Amino acid sequence: MKHKSIVIIMLVILITITTACAGNKPLNELPVIDEPKHEQSAESSESQESPELPHEQEHDDENKLTDADNDEAVPEILLPPETDSNGIIIAIDPGHQRNGNYTQERIGPGASHTKPMVSSGTTGVATKIPEYEFTLEISLQLRDELISRGYEVFMIRETHDVDISNSTRAEMAAESGASVFIRIHANGSNDSSVNGILTISPTSHTPFIPALYSRSRALSQCVLDGMIETTGAKNRGIWETDTMTGINWSKIPVTIVELGFMTNPDEDRLMQTPEYQQKLVEGMANGIDFFFIFEFGD
Repeated sequence: MKHKSIVIIMLVILITITTACAGNKPLNELPVIDEPKHEQSAESSESQESPELPHEQEHDDENKLTDADNDEAVPEILLPPETDSNGIIIAIDPGHQRNGNYTQERIGPGASHTKPMVSSGTTGVATKIPEYEFTLEISLQLRDELISRGYEVFMIRETHDVDISNSTRAEMAAESGASVFIRIHANGSNDSSVNGILTISPTSHTPFIPALYSRSRALSQCVLDGMIETTGAKNRGIWETDTMTGINWSKIPVTIVELGFMTNPDEDRLMQTPEYQQKLVEGMANGIDFFFIFEFGD
């Protein structure tokens, strides 16, 4: 019996050693059978509504792109940040407002002549769209176009229900830190056949802003040229006058843009089409680009 016990003990030892060697692990590193694995415990919870992947797995999944994906991803990476700015501020004044204010104000510093503070403007003879609505629509489009080109934009108004006089609009533009003041209007005439685009600047002998004449004239010319090029509209030139309150009170280069004649049925309808509006906006933006190339020589 004693010999049998010894044989049995040796057999058990031999089997244990053989098992350990087959797994290529020392005895003290054999797996613990009753210890649950981490993956099993995580997946066993049925109440877990949105299991989170390990961070490395999330990172790998986000960066697994096919060749087709790579073609689209590269341009997005190369796009400049939306915060990029050329440092130039443009003040835009959408002409008029829903309700006019016919209180009189001086047309310029030291002037004895007065005009109503602000009117509601004209109305499209064919579309029946009021000028104050049209000017805001175009101004908002111009704002977006200029921002896409790297400018910063200050809007005098973004709603119809305001009460801002023309002199106050000029003051707001200067206080905004803007480099130029673009005033957006549409035209009217007793002759329904009159059509085309023009811009307005002070005269060379203005008693109000003589130091701003040459730059305002250049701004008016650049914007007019840009718009004529994109629209093909009739070029009605630059009207020099010292009767415009919003120009006379300005402290920065200024122009009034007359987009077209709302009293001409054909031009009125044309100005309400998205395609033509885009041409108007691109022309103005191109003209503003031209002006700063002229200013800085770049």
